[in-house]
Amino acid sequence: MSLFMHRYLVITLGILGALMLLALLYAVLGKRFTDKIVAANLIGTLGVNMIVILAIVIGADYILDVGLVFALLSFLMVIVLCRFVQNKVILLAEQEKAEKAPEETEAEK
Repeated sequence: MSLFMHRYLVITLGILGALMLLALLYAVLGKRFTDKIVAANLIGTLGVNMIVILAIVIGADYILDVGLVFALLSFLMVIVLCRFVQNKVILLAEQEKAEKAPEETEAEK
């Protein structure tokens, strides 16, 4: 690998690291839970990109397997978080229905 390519990839790693820190800040300061899910997905994607670039810089092919496993875990994390949000929304809707039902029966009397 040429010196230019090596420097370019190291600079790219630094930029991706800075973007990951910004995504972490977005995850912490995000107002909605969906913002936090998007930020977590972005952190996972940037992490996979950094692992792949690191594998190229070091020249170790086995690190690509680690990146693949990390990508799968990141995908599963987003699926689980989305399922959690969906179940929470359904539970809140059922609780609101249960609270309104006694009020309606008292109004009918």
